[in-house]
Parts: sequence; C-alpha cells; structure tokens
Amino acid sequence: MSEWFNNNIGTILAAAVLLAIVVAIIIGMIRRKKSGKSVLDCGGNCGSCGGACSQSKVPKKYKDLIKTVLGIDGMMCGMCESHINDAIRNSFKVETVYSSHKKGETVVLSKEPLDKDMLISTIEKTGYIVTSYSSEQMS
Repeated sequence: MSEWFNNNIGTILAAAVLLAIVVAIIIGMIRRKKSGKSVLDCGGNCGSCGGACSQSKVPKKYKDLIKTVLGIDGMMCGMCESHINDAIRNSFKVETVYSSHKKGETVVLSKEPLDKDMLISTIEKTGYIVTSYSSEQMS
C-alpha cells in the first residue's frame, strides 16, 4: 500500500488541487446567486434591473446597446430562466440575456431593436406570460 501511495502521490495531489478549485468556483457562484447580482451588474441603483443598468454607470461593453426589459409571469426557478433565455437567443441576435425568476423579469441587450410582438410571442410559446415591456437605448 505504501509503495502504491508513493507512486501515485502526484496524481493524488493534482486531484486534491483540482477539487479545491472546483469547490471554490461553486462557492463563488452560490454567493453571487444569493446576493442577487446579475451578469449585467454595474453597481447602479436605477432599480429596473436591480441596479444592473444604471444610466450613469453603464459598463463600456454595454454602451450603445438597446436594453429591453420584460416582466414575466410564471417563472419559478433557474430552469424557467434558462427556457426563456434559450428561446430568446435562438430567435434573436442578442448580446446578453438575463432572466430572474425572483424579480419576474428578463433583461435583453441587443445591437438592434427587437420586434416587440415577435419577442412576446416567442416567450409566450414557452408557456410564460409577458406582463410588461420597455426598451431604451443605453448610452
């Protein structure tokens, strides 16, 4: 047993380091999810997307994009968010899509305006109800 251990110590240490990295990543993801931060978080306080797109602090990479915010009824979990995000990504050319079942909203960033009726139809085909719609140019 001791000889086997000595021959495999490198593999055992590499596996332990890899496991520690994976655990650290998962803990970070859980903390971010619990904090309610979105992938668009810029530290703003406008409230329409939990502070994600404050007009005074829009991150450079999102400048000059169209921000569309949809109120969505029926999302209950992360899988619901994924269904909506995937439906939008598959039907429209977008830069970023973020849905929150807790906030009941989806935020879409795109270079071009999205067809409102087609967007609503796309979401409602997945079984969810669009309760509100707003769109604005970010600058």
